[in-house]
Amino acid sequence: MRSAAALKKAMLCLMLGGMLVLPVSAQHTFDGNLFFDNMPQDGKIDGGLVWDADSLIKHFPLNDNADPQLGDPFNMSDPNWIPAITSPAVGWNDDVSLFNPMPTDSCYYAGDCFEMISPVCWRGCFAPAEWEDDWSEGWTYHLVDGAGRTDIDYTKPQAILEVGEIAYDRHLVADSLYILTGGLFVGAGHTMTIDAGVVVLGVEEAYIAFRPGAQIQANGTAENPIIMTSAQDPGNMARGDWAGLAFLGAAEANCGLCGETGIPDSTRFCTAEGFPPGQAYFCGDDDCDDSGYMRYVRVEYAGYELAQTNELNAFTFNGLGAETDFAYLQAHMGSDDQFEWFGGKCQMHHLVATGGADDNFDWQMGFRGSIQFGVSQTWPDAGDRGIEADNNEFDYDAECRSNPVVSNLTLIGPGNDVPSTASHGIRLRRGTDAQIYNCVIMGWPDHGIRVSDPPTVARGFHPVPGIYCGPAAVDMADLTDGGFGARAYPNLVSNDTRFAFYLPENSPTKISVFDATGRMVEKVLDREMTAGEHSVNWSMPGLSSGTYFYRVQTNQGVATGRIFKIAG
Repeated sequence: MRSAAALKKAMLCLMLGGMLVLPVSAQHTFDGNLFFDNMPQDGKIDGGLVWDADSLIKHFPLNDNADPQLGDPFNMSDPNWIPAITSPAVGWNDDVSLFNPMPTDSCYYAGDCFEMISPVCWRGCFAPAEWEDDWSEGWTYHLVDGAGRTDIDYTKPQAILEVGEIAYDRHLVADSLYILTGGLFVGAGHTMTIDAGVVVLGVEEAYIAFRPGAQIQANGTAENPIIMTSAQDPGNMARGDWAGLAFLGAAEANCGLCGETGIPDSTRFCTAEGFPPGQAYFCGDDDCDDSGYMRYVRVEYAGYELAQTNELNAFTFNGLGAETDFAYLQAHMGSDDQFEWFGGKCQMHHLVATGGADDNFDWQMGFRGSIQFGVSQTWPDAGDRGIEADNNEFDYDAECRSNPVVSNLTLIGPGNDVPSTASHGIRLRRGTDAQIYNCVIMGWPDHGIRVSDPPTVARGFHPVPGIYCGPAAVDMADLTDGGFGARAYPNLVSNDTRFAFYLPENSPTKISVFDATGRMVEKVLDREMTAGEHSVNWSMPGLSSGTYFYRVQTNQGVATGRIFKIAG
Protein backbone atom coordinates (compact mmCIF):
# COMPACT_ATOMS: atom_id res chain seq x y z
CA MET A 1 0.00 0.00 0.00
CA ARG A 2 1.28 3.49 -0.79
CA SER A 3 2.00 5.93 2.00
CA ALA A 4 -0.01 9.11 2.55
CA ALA A 5 2.81 11.18 1.04
CA ALA A 6 2.89 9.01 -2.07
CA LEU A 7 -0.88 9.33 -2.44
CA LYS A 8 -0.52 13.10 -2.11
CA LYS A 9 1.93 13.05 -5.01
CA ALA A 10 -0.50 11.03 -7.08
CA MET A 11 -3.33 13.46 -6.25
CA LEU A 12 -1.17 16.41 -7.28
CA CYS A 13 -0.46 14.67 -10.55
CA LEU A 14 -4.20 14.31 -11.17
CA MET A 15 -4.84 17.93 -10.28
CA LEU A 16 -2.20 18.98 -12.80
CA GLY A 17 -3.71 16.99 -15.60
CA GLY A 18 -2.29 13.50 -15.00
CA MET A 19 -0.59 13.23 -18.38
CA LEU A 20 2.76 14.38 -17.01
CA VAL A 21 3.42 11.16 -15.09
CA LEU A 22 5.50 8.77 -17.14
CA PRO A 23 4.14 5.22 -16.96
CA VAL A 24 6.42 2.20 -17.18
CA SER A 25 4.98 1.48 -20.63
CA ALA A 26 6.64 4.68 -21.86
CA GLN A 27 9.95 2.77 -22.14
CA HIS A 28 12.41 5.31 -23.65
CA THR A 29 11.64 9.00 -23.37
CA PHE A 30 14.04 11.32 -25.13
CA ASP A 31 12.81 14.88 -25.46
CA GLY A 32 13.82 18.47 -24.89
CA ASN A 33 17.46 17.74 -25.80
CA LEU A 34 19.76 19.97 -27.84
CA PHE A 35 22.19 18.54 -30.42
CA PHE A 36 25.07 20.32 -32.10
CA ASP A 37 27.99 19.33 -34.32
CA ASN A 38 27.69 15.55 -34.03
CA MET A 39 28.88 13.35 -36.91
CA PRO A 40 27.88 11.64 -39.12
CA GLN A 41 24.37 12.45 -37.86
CA ASP A 42 22.93 13.45 -34.53
CA GLY A 43 21.40 10.04 -33.83
CA LYS A 44 20.70 6.54 -35.05
CA ILE A 45 18.44 3.66 -34.13
CA ASP A 46 20.04 0.46 -35.39
CA GLY A 47 17.90 -0.98 -38.17
CA GLY A 48 15.72 2.13 -38.22
CA LEU A 49 15.68 5.88 -38.10
CA VAL A 50 18.78 7.98 -38.68
CA TRP A 51 18.33 11.24 -36.80
CA ASP A 52 19.41 14.29 -38.68
CA ALA A 53 18.24 17.75 -37.72
CA ASP A 54 14.97 17.41 -39.65
CA SER A 55 14.01 13.96 -38.37
CA LEU A 56 14.82 14.95 -34.80
CA ILE A 57 12.21 17.66 -34.97
CA LYS A 58 9.74 15.52 -36.91
CA HIS A 59 9.80 12.54 -34.56
CA PHE A 60 10.74 14.28 -31.30
CA PRO A 61 9.43 17.85 -31.60
CA LEU A 62 10.94 19.09 -28.33
CA ASN A 63 14.46 18.05 -29.34
CA ASP A 64 16.41 20.57 -31.37
CA ASN A 65 19.59 21.02 -33.37
CA ALA A 66 21.35 24.33 -32.72
CA ASP A 67 24.53 25.84 -31.32
CA PRO A 68 24.11 26.00 -27.51
CA GLN A 69 26.56 28.95 -27.41
CA LEU A 70 28.71 27.61 -24.56
CA GLY A 71 31.64 29.75 -23.48
CA ASP A 72 34.63 27.49 -24.24
CA PRO A 73 33.45 23.87 -23.99
CA PHE A 74 36.45 22.07 -25.56
CA ASN A 75 39.13 23.82 -23.50
CA MET A 76 40.70 21.08 -21.36
CA SER A 77 42.66 23.20 -18.87
CA ASP A 78 40.07 25.93 -18.25
CA PRO A 79 36.72 24.92 -19.75
CA ASN A 80 33.69 27.17 -19.81
CA TRP A 81 30.40 25.28 -20.17
CA ILE A 82 28.12 28.25 -19.37
CA PRO A 83 25.56 29.12 -22.08
CA ALA A 84 25.09 32.67 -23.28
CA ILE A 85 21.82 34.29 -22.27
CA THR A 86 20.91 34.18 -25.99
CA SER A 87 21.49 30.41 -26.20
CA PRO A 88 18.68 28.17 -27.52
CA ALA A 89 19.38 26.07 -24.42
CA VAL A 90 18.02 28.87 -22.24
CA GLY A 91 14.59 29.91 -21.16
CA TRP A 92 11.81 28.47 -23.22
CA ASN A 93 11.87 24.76 -22.62
CA ASP A 94 11.36 22.70 -19.47
CA ASP A 95 10.43 19.18 -20.43
CA VAL A 96 11.24 17.37 -17.21
CA SER A 97 8.23 15.35 -16.09
CA LEU A 98 6.57 16.56 -12.91
CA PHE A 99 7.25 13.25 -11.23
CA ASN A 100 9.51 10.32 -11.77
CA PRO A 101 7.68 7.07 -12.61
CA MET A 102 5.55 5.79 -9.74
CA PRO A 103 4.03 2.50 -10.93
CA THR A 104 3.16 -0.18 -8.41
CA ASP A 105 5.87 -2.56 -9.66
CA SER A 106 8.40 -2.84 -6.82
CA CYS A 107 11.28 -2.46 -9.27
CA TYR A 108 10.25 1.13 -9.97
CA TYR A 109 8.33 2.33 -6.96
CA ALA A 110 10.42 3.02 -3.87
CA GLY A 111 7.93 4.98 -1.79
CA ASP A 112 8.58 8.38 -0.29
CA CYS A 113 12.37 8.12 -0.49
CA PHE A 114 12.47 8.76 -4.26
CA GLU A 115 12.26 12.49 -5.03
CA MET A 116 11.21 14.23 -8.21
CA ILE A 117 13.62 15.96 -10.57
CA SER A 118 14.15 19.70 -9.95
CA PRO A 119 12.45 21.75 -12.69
CA VAL A 120 14.61 24.43 -14.30
CA CYS A 121 14.38 26.75 -17.30
CA TRP A 122 17.43 25.62 -19.24
CA ARG A 123 18.88 22.65 -21.08
CA GLY A 124 22.26 21.30 -20.10
CA CYS A 125 23.81 21.42 -16.66
CA PHE A 126 24.41 25.16 -16.27
CA ALA A 127 22.20 28.24 -16.26
CA PRO A 128 23.44 31.38 -17.99
CA ALA A 129 25.67 33.58 -15.84
CA GLU A 130 22.90 36.17 -15.55
CA TRP A 131 20.73 33.64 -13.68
CA GLU A 132 23.05 31.57 -11.50
CA ASP A 133 26.68 31.27 -10.45
CA ASP A 134 28.80 28.50 -11.98
CA TRP A 135 28.37 25.64 -9.49
CA SER A 136 31.59 23.94 -10.70
CA GLU A 137 33.75 26.99 -9.97
CA GLY A 138 36.51 26.70 -7.38
CA TRP A 139 36.43 23.01 -6.40
CA THR A 140 36.97 21.19 -9.72
CA TYR A 141 40.37 20.29 -11.16
CA HIS A 142 41.61 20.08 -14.76
CA LEU A 143 45.40 19.49 -14.83
CA VAL A 144 46.78 16.63 -16.93
CA ASP A 145 49.61 15.34 -14.71
CA GLY A 146 49.45 17.48 -11.57
CA ALA A 147 52.42 19.65 -12.55
CA GLY A 148 52.33 22.90 -10.63
CA ARG A 149 49.27 22.03 -8.59
CA THR A 150 48.72 24.26 -5.59
CA ASP A 151 45.56 22.73 -4.12
CA ILE A 152 47.42 20.18 -1.95
CA ASP A 153 49.73 21.16 0.92
CA TYR A 154 52.50 18.58 0.65
CA THR A 155 54.24 19.95 3.76
CA LYS A 156 51.61 18.39 6.04
CA PRO A 157 52.68 15.33 8.04
CA GLN A 158 51.83 11.98 6.49
CA ALA A 159 49.62 9.34 8.11
CA ILE A 160 49.36 5.78 6.83
CA LEU A 161 45.76 4.61 6.48
CA GLU A 162 45.00 1.10 7.63
CA VAL A 163 44.05 -1.47 4.99
CA GLY A 164 41.80 -4.51 5.12
CA GLU A 165 38.40 -4.69 6.86
CA ILE A 166 37.74 -2.19 9.63
CA ALA A 167 34.95 -2.96 12.12
CA TYR A 168 34.89 0.44 13.79
CA ASP A 169 34.04 4.05 12.95
CA ARG A 170 36.83 6.08 11.33
CA HIS A 171 37.32 9.86 11.24
CA LEU A 172 39.73 11.50 8.77
CA VAL A 173 40.78 15.07 9.59
CA ALA A 174 42.57 17.66 7.47
CA ASP A 175 45.77 18.04 9.50
CA SER A 176 47.56 15.16 7.71
CA LEU A 177 48.05 13.68 4.25
CA TYR A 178 46.69 10.13 4.31
CA ILE A 179 48.66 7.51 2.40
CA LEU A 180 46.66 4.48 1.24
CA THR A 181 48.62 1.47 0.04
CA GLY A 182 45.93 -1.21 -0.36
CA GLY A 183 42.23 -1.99 -0.13
CA LEU A 184 40.30 -0.56 2.82
CA PHE A 185 36.78 -1.92 3.49
CA VAL A 186 34.49 -0.11 5.93
CA GLY A 187 32.41 -2.85 7.55
CA ALA A 188 28.63 -3.02 7.90
CA GLY A 189 27.24 -0.83 10.66
CA HIS A 190 30.23 1.53 10.69
CA THR A 191 30.82 5.05 9.36
CA MET A 192 33.83 6.79 7.85
CA THR A 193 33.63 10.54 8.46
CA ILE A 194 35.83 12.72 6.24
CA ASP A 195 36.35 16.41 7.02
CA ALA A 196 36.56 19.20 4.47
CA GLY A 197 40.08 19.55 3.04
CA VAL A 198 41.14 15.94 3.63
CA VAL A 199 43.59 14.54 1.04
CA VAL A 200 44.06 10.81 0.47
CA LEU A 201 47.00 9.72 -1.71
CA GLY A 202 46.54 6.27 -3.23
CA VAL A 203 49.25 3.83 -4.30
CA GLU A 204 48.46 1.37 -7.14
CA GLU A 205 46.01 -1.26 -5.75
CA ALA A 206 44.70 1.16 -3.10
CA TYR A 207 40.96 1.71 -2.82
CA ILE A 208 38.30 2.62 -0.26
CA ALA A 209 35.09 0.57 -0.32
CA PHE A 210 31.95 0.53 1.83
CA ARG A 211 30.15 -2.73 2.61
CA PRO A 212 26.33 -2.94 2.56
CA GLY A 213 25.20 -1.29 5.79
CA ALA A 214 28.32 0.95 6.05
CA GLN A 215 28.14 4.70 5.52
CA ILE A 216 30.30 7.59 4.42
CA GLN A 217 29.94 11.13 5.81
CA ALA A 218 32.11 13.23 3.49
CA ASN A 219 31.76 16.90 4.35
CA GLY A 220 33.72 18.72 1.67
CA THR A 221 32.97 22.31 0.67
CA ALA A 222 33.49 24.33 -2.49
CA GLU A 223 36.37 26.12 -0.75
CA ASN A 224 37.84 22.92 0.77
CA PRO A 225 36.95 19.87 -1.30
CA ILE A 226 37.94 16.35 -0.30
CA ILE A 227 40.63 15.08 -2.69
CA MET A 228 41.43 11.43 -3.37
CA THR A 229 44.27 11.29 -5.82
CA SER A 230 47.53 9.71 -6.93
CA ALA A 231 50.47 9.31 -4.54
CA GLN A 232 52.83 10.09 -7.43
CA ASP A 233 54.67 13.39 -7.37
CA PRO A 234 53.00 16.33 -9.14
CA GLY A 235 54.01 16.20 -12.76
CA ASN A 236 54.02 12.38 -12.79
CA MET A 237 50.37 11.71 -12.05
CA ALA A 238 48.54 9.58 -14.61
CA ARG A 239 45.40 7.59 -15.21
CA GLY A 240 45.33 4.34 -13.24
CA ASP A 241 47.77 5.36 -10.51
CA TRP A 242 45.41 3.94 -7.87
CA ALA A 243 42.11 2.05 -7.87
CA GLY A 244 39.28 4.34 -6.71
CA LEU A 245 36.24 4.76 -4.45
CA ALA A 246 33.45 2.15 -4.35
CA PHE A 247 30.15 1.59 -2.56
CA LEU A 248 28.22 -1.64 -2.01
CA GLY A 249 24.54 -1.27 -1.13
CA ALA A 250 21.40 -3.26 -0.38
CA ALA A 251 19.04 -1.92 -3.07
CA GLU A 252 17.64 -4.16 -5.78
CA ALA A 253 19.66 -5.11 -8.87
CA ASN A 254 18.94 -7.64 -11.61
CA CYS A 255 22.03 -9.78 -11.22
CA GLY A 256 22.33 -13.00 -9.22
CA LEU A 257 19.43 -14.20 -7.05
CA CYS A 258 19.37 -10.84 -5.35
CA GLY A 259 18.39 -11.07 -1.68
CA GLU A 260 17.57 -14.80 -1.63
CA THR A 261 18.42 -16.75 1.53
CA GLY A 262 20.05 -20.10 2.24
CA ILE A 263 22.45 -20.04 -0.72
CA PRO A 264 26.12 -18.95 -1.08
CA ASP A 265 26.91 -15.25 -1.40
CA SER A 266 28.34 -15.84 -4.88
CA THR A 267 24.83 -16.82 -6.01
CA ARG A 268 22.67 -14.95 -3.54
CA PHE A 269 24.17 -11.52 -4.24
CA CYS A 270 25.69 -9.65 -7.16
CA THR A 271 29.47 -9.84 -7.52
CA ALA A 272 31.00 -6.37 -7.71
CA GLU A 273 33.24 -5.65 -10.68
CA GLY A 274 36.76 -4.35 -10.21
CA PHE A 275 37.61 -6.24 -7.01
CA PRO A 276 39.66 -9.40 -6.68
CA PRO A 277 37.37 -12.47 -7.01
CA GLY A 278 35.16 -13.23 -4.00
CA GLN A 279 35.90 -9.99 -2.13
CA ALA A 280 32.82 -7.84 -2.76
CA TYR A 281 29.08 -8.53 -3.04
CA PHE A 282 26.05 -6.27 -3.07
CA CYS A 283 22.24 -5.94 -3.61
CA GLY A 284 19.14 -6.70 -1.58
CA ASP A 285 15.50 -5.67 -1.41
CA ASP A 286 15.74 -2.16 0.10
CA ASP A 287 15.49 0.50 -2.61
CA CYS A 288 15.49 3.14 0.17
CA ASP A 289 18.88 1.95 1.48
CA ASP A 290 21.20 4.70 2.78
CA SER A 291 24.96 4.59 2.15
CA GLY A 292 25.58 8.04 3.56
CA TYR A 293 26.31 11.61 2.55
CA MET A 294 28.97 13.02 0.23
CA ARG A 295 29.60 16.59 -0.93
CA TYR A 296 32.47 18.17 -2.89
CA VAL A 297 34.63 15.11 -3.39
CA ARG A 298 37.17 14.61 -6.20
CA VAL A 299 38.58 11.27 -7.31
CA GLU A 300 41.58 11.72 -9.60
CA TYR A 301 43.82 9.36 -11.63
CA ALA A 302 41.92 6.22 -10.56
CA GLY A 303 41.34 2.90 -12.35
CA TYR A 304 44.35 0.76 -11.39
CA GLU A 305 43.91 -2.80 -12.73
CA LEU A 306 43.46 -4.96 -9.64
CA ALA A 307 43.27 -8.09 -11.78
CA GLN A 308 43.71 -8.60 -15.52
CA THR A 309 41.09 -6.49 -17.38
CA ASN A 310 39.43 -5.86 -14.02
CA GLU A 311 39.77 -2.30 -12.77
CA LEU A 312 37.65 -0.09 -10.55
CA ASN A 313 36.01 3.05 -11.84
CA ALA A 314 36.74 6.41 -10.25
CA PHE A 315 33.32 6.21 -8.54
CA THR A 316 31.54 2.84 -8.46
CA PHE A 317 27.97 2.70 -7.11
CA ASN A 318 26.74 -0.87 -6.57
CA GLY A 319 23.10 -1.27 -5.55
CA LEU A 320 22.79 2.07 -3.74
CA GLY A 321 19.38 3.07 -2.37
CA ALA A 322 17.45 6.30 -2.76
CA GLU A 323 18.24 7.60 0.74
CA THR A 324 21.92 7.87 -0.24
CA ASP A 325 22.78 11.56 -0.63
CA PHE A 326 25.68 12.17 -3.03
CA ALA A 327 26.29 15.42 -4.95
CA TYR A 328 29.06 17.74 -6.19
CA LEU A 329 31.46 15.00 -7.22
CA GLN A 330 34.23 15.10 -9.82
CA ALA A 331 35.94 12.16 -11.49
CA HIS A 332 39.10 13.26 -13.27
CA MET A 333 41.34 11.20 -15.56
CA GLY A 334 40.22 7.72 -14.60
CA SER A 335 41.52 4.86 -16.72
CA ASP A 336 38.10 3.16 -16.85
CA ASP A 337 34.61 4.65 -16.42
CA GLN A 338 34.30 7.83 -14.40
CA PHE A 339 30.90 7.16 -12.76
CA GLU A 340 29.23 3.75 -12.96
CA TRP A 341 25.96 2.52 -11.45
CA PHE A 342 25.16 -1.19 -11.02
CA GLY A 343 21.47 -1.51 -10.13
CA GLY A 344 19.93 0.39 -7.26
CA LYS A 345 17.87 3.55 -7.12
CA CYS A 346 20.21 6.28 -5.85
CA GLN A 347 19.66 9.88 -6.95
CA MET A 348 22.68 12.07 -7.64
CA HIS A 349 23.23 15.58 -8.90
CA HIS A 350 26.00 18.00 -9.84
CA LEU A 351 28.55 15.57 -11.25
CA VAL A 352 31.67 16.41 -13.30
CA ALA A 353 33.60 13.90 -15.42
CA THR A 354 36.75 15.06 -17.21
CA GLY A 355 39.57 13.38 -19.10
CA GLY A 356 38.61 9.75 -18.54
CA ALA A 357 39.83 6.89 -20.73
CA ASP A 358 36.45 5.16 -21.17
CA ASP A 359 32.83 6.21 -20.54
CA ASN A 360 31.85 9.12 -18.34
CA PHE A 361 28.42 7.98 -17.11
CA ASP A 362 27.74 4.24 -17.29
CA TRP A 363 24.86 2.18 -15.91
CA GLN A 364 23.72 -1.44 -15.95
CA MET A 365 22.19 -4.27 -13.87
CA GLY A 366 18.83 -2.57 -13.33
CA PHE A 367 19.79 1.01 -12.38
CA ARG A 368 16.54 2.95 -11.76
CA GLY A 369 17.72 6.13 -10.01
CA SER A 370 18.23 9.64 -11.31
CA ILE A 371 21.08 11.87 -12.48
CA GLN A 372 20.60 15.63 -12.82
CA PHE A 373 23.04 18.47 -13.50
CA GLY A 374 26.15 16.75 -14.80
CA VAL A 375 28.86 17.58 -17.29
CA SER A 376 31.21 15.23 -19.08
CA GLN A 377 34.14 16.32 -21.21
CA THR A 378 35.88 13.65 -23.29
CA TRP A 379 39.42 14.54 -24.32
CA PRO A 380 40.82 13.61 -27.76
CA ASP A 381 43.64 11.38 -26.42
CA ALA A 382 41.34 8.88 -24.66
CA GLY A 383 37.72 8.24 -23.78
CA ASP A 384 34.74 6.75 -25.53
CA ARG A 385 31.16 7.86 -24.71
CA GLY A 386 29.36 10.43 -22.63
CA ILE A 387 26.79 7.80 -21.56
CA GLU A 388 27.02 4.04 -22.03
CA ALA A 389 23.84 2.35 -20.83
CA ASP A 390 22.89 -1.32 -20.43
CA ASN A 391 20.17 -3.31 -18.73
CA ASN A 392 22.05 -6.56 -18.13
CA GLU A 393 24.90 -7.61 -20.38
CA PHE A 394 24.10 -11.31 -19.87
CA ASP A 395 20.30 -11.06 -20.18
CA TYR A 396 19.12 -8.05 -22.15
CA ASP A 397 15.49 -8.54 -21.07
CA ALA A 398 16.21 -9.19 -17.37
CA GLU A 399 13.36 -8.04 -15.15
CA CYS A 400 13.72 -4.94 -13.02
CA ARG A 401 15.07 -3.26 -16.14
CA SER A 402 17.45 -0.30 -16.02
CA ASN A 403 15.27 2.82 -16.33
CA PRO A 404 16.88 5.94 -14.82
CA VAL A 405 15.65 9.52 -15.14
CA VAL A 406 18.45 11.65 -16.62
CA SER A 407 18.12 15.40 -16.90
CA ASN A 408 20.24 18.47 -17.57
CA LEU A 409 23.49 16.84 -18.60
CA THR A 410 26.03 18.55 -20.85
CA LEU A 411 27.89 15.88 -22.82
CA ILE A 412 30.93 17.35 -24.57
CA GLY A 413 32.78 15.23 -27.12
CA PRO A 414 36.29 16.00 -28.31
CA GLY A 415 34.99 17.95 -31.32
CA ASN A 416 35.14 16.87 -34.92
CA ASP A 417 38.22 18.80 -36.03
CA VAL A 418 40.71 16.60 -34.10
CA PRO A 419 41.47 12.84 -34.25
CA SER A 420 40.15 11.02 -31.18
CA THR A 421 39.12 7.67 -29.71
CA ALA A 422 35.59 8.87 -28.88
CA SER A 423 32.37 7.57 -30.40
CA HIS A 424 28.84 8.44 -29.16
CA GLY A 425 27.42 11.06 -26.89
CA ILE A 426 24.85 8.50 -25.67
CA ARG A 427 24.72 4.75 -26.38
CA LEU A 428 21.59 2.91 -25.23
CA ARG A 429 22.05 -0.85 -25.62
CA ARG A 430 21.53 -4.32 -24.13
CA GLY A 431 17.87 -3.76 -23.31
CA THR A 432 18.07 -0.63 -21.17
CA ASP A 433 15.23 1.83 -20.81
CA ALA A 434 15.95 5.50 -20.18
CA GLN A 435 14.16 8.81 -19.70
CA ILE A 436 16.46 11.55 -20.92
CA TYR A 437 15.44 15.21 -20.84
CA ASN A 438 16.92 18.65 -21.43
CA CYS A 439 20.51 17.60 -22.21
CA VAL A 440 23.10 19.24 -24.46
CA ILE A 441 24.94 16.73 -26.67
CA MET A 442 27.69 18.18 -28.85
CA GLY A 443 30.97 17.42 -30.58
CA TRP A 444 30.70 13.61 -30.94
CA PRO A 445 32.33 11.90 -33.97
CA ASP A 446 29.93 8.90 -34.18
CA HIS A 447 26.35 10.10 -33.52
CA GLY A 448 25.01 12.15 -30.64
CA ILE A 449 22.83 9.19 -29.61
CA ARG A 450 22.72 5.59 -30.85
CA VAL A 451 20.20 2.92 -29.83
CA SER A 452 21.52 -0.63 -30.31
CA ASP A 453 20.39 -4.26 -29.97
CA PRO A 454 16.84 -5.47 -30.80
CA PRO A 455 15.64 -5.67 -27.15
CA THR A 456 16.55 -1.99 -26.73
CA VAL A 457 15.14 -0.81 -30.05
CA ALA A 458 11.91 -2.76 -29.50
CA ARG A 459 11.13 -0.79 -26.34
CA GLY A 460 10.14 2.20 -28.47
CA PHE A 461 10.07 5.91 -27.69
CA HIS A 462 7.39 7.93 -25.98
CA PRO A 463 7.28 11.74 -26.35
CA VAL A 464 6.38 13.93 -23.41
CA PRO A 465 4.17 17.02 -23.34
CA GLY A 466 6.20 20.19 -23.14
CA ILE A 467 6.12 22.49 -20.16
CA TYR A 468 7.31 25.93 -21.12
CA CYS A 469 9.06 28.37 -18.84
CA GLY A 470 7.64 31.17 -20.93
CA PRO A 471 8.93 34.21 -22.79
CA ALA A 472 8.27 37.81 -21.82
CA ALA A 473 5.18 37.73 -24.02
CA VAL A 474 3.06 35.04 -25.63
CA ASP A 475 2.04 34.55 -29.26
CA MET A 476 -1.60 33.48 -29.11
CA ALA A 477 -1.09 31.35 -32.23
CA ASP A 478 1.16 29.12 -30.14
CA LEU A 479 -1.70 28.46 -27.73
CA THR A 480 -4.17 27.28 -30.36
CA ASP A 481 -1.82 25.03 -32.34
CA GLY A 482 -2.88 21.44 -31.61
CA GLY A 483 -5.56 22.21 -29.02
CA PHE A 484 -6.14 24.33 -25.94
CA GLY A 485 -3.05 25.84 -24.33
CA ALA A 486 -2.07 28.38 -21.70
CA ARG A 487 1.16 30.06 -20.62
CA ALA A 488 2.37 31.99 -17.62
CA TYR A 489 4.62 34.93 -18.47
CA PRO A 490 7.08 36.26 -17.54
CA ASN A 491 8.58 33.14 -16.07
CA LEU A 492 11.05 33.34 -14.09
CA VAL A 493 9.03 35.84 -12.02
CA SER A 494 9.60 37.86 -8.85
CA ASN A 495 6.21 39.48 -8.13
CA ASP A 496 3.60 39.33 -10.90
CA THR A 497 2.86 36.91 -13.71
CA ARG A 498 0.04 36.65 -16.23
CA PHE A 499 -1.86 33.63 -17.54
CA ALA A 500 -2.48 33.88 -21.28
CA PHE A 501 -5.00 31.68 -23.11
CA TYR A 502 -7.49 31.76 -25.97
CA LEU A 503 -11.14 30.62 -25.85
CA PRO A 504 -12.86 29.85 -29.17
CA GLU A 505 -16.25 30.16 -27.40
CA ASN A 506 -17.65 31.18 -24.02
CA SER A 507 -16.58 28.81 -21.25
CA PRO A 508 -16.43 28.48 -17.46
CA THR A 509 -12.75 28.93 -16.63
CA LYS A 510 -10.76 28.01 -13.54
CA ILE A 511 -7.12 28.87 -12.82
CA SER A 512 -5.58 27.25 -9.73
CA VAL A 513 -2.01 27.38 -8.39
CA PHE A 514 -0.43 24.69 -6.18
CA ASP A 515 2.84 24.41 -4.29
CA ALA A 516 5.20 21.44 -4.59
CA THR A 517 3.36 19.47 -1.90
CA GLY A 518 0.04 19.66 -3.74
CA ARG A 519 -1.48 22.32 -1.46
CA MET A 520 -3.58 24.87 -3.32
CA VAL A 521 -1.92 28.26 -2.98
CA GLU A 522 -4.60 30.33 -4.63
CA LYS A 523 -7.67 30.04 -6.84
CA VAL A 524 -6.80 32.80 -9.29
CA LEU A 525 -9.97 32.60 -11.38
CA ASP A 526 -13.32 30.75 -11.29
CA ARG A 527 -15.99 32.28 -13.54
CA GLU A 528 -17.52 32.35 -17.00
CA MET A 529 -15.22 33.87 -19.63
CA THR A 530 -16.20 35.13 -23.05
CA ALA A 531 -14.68 33.90 -26.30
CA GLY A 532 -11.39 35.47 -27.34
CA GLU A 533 -7.89 36.21 -26.06
CA HIS A 534 -7.37 36.53 -22.31
CA SER A 535 -4.54 37.60 -20.03
CA VAL A 536 -5.20 37.19 -16.30
CA ASN A 537 -2.82 38.80 -13.81
CA TRP A 538 -1.67 37.06 -10.63
CA SER A 539 0.32 38.87 -7.94
CA MET A 540 2.51 36.80 -5.62
CA PRO A 541 4.83 39.12 -3.63
CA GLY A 542 4.19 37.25 -0.37
CA LEU A 543 5.14 33.81 -1.66
CA SER A 544 8.54 32.30 -0.98
CA SER A 545 10.92 31.49 -3.83
CA GLY A 546 10.47 28.11 -5.44
CA THR A 547 8.43 26.15 -7.95
CA TYR A 548 4.66 26.41 -8.24
CA PHE A 549 2.27 24.58 -10.55
CA TYR A 550 -0.75 25.96 -12.34
CA ARG A 551 -3.81 24.39 -13.92
CA VAL A 552 -6.12 26.19 -16.38
CA GLN A 553 -9.40 24.32 -16.89
CA THR A 554 -11.97 25.19 -19.58
CA ASN A 555 -14.56 23.43 -21.72
CA GLN A 556 -11.93 23.33 -24.47
CA GLY A 557 -9.40 21.43 -22.38
CA VAL A 558 -6.91 21.62 -19.52
CA ALA A 559 -3.44 23.20 -19.63
CA THR A 560 -0.76 22.85 -16.95
CA GLY A 561 2.65 24.28 -16.33
CA ARG A 562 5.13 25.61 -13.81
CA ILE A 563 5.93 29.02 -12.41
CA PHE A 564 9.44 29.68 -11.14
CA LYS A 565 9.35 32.27 -8.36
CA ILE A 566 12.61 34.06 -7.55
CA ALA A 567 13.35 36.65 -4.90
CA GLY A 568 12.02 40.09 -5.75
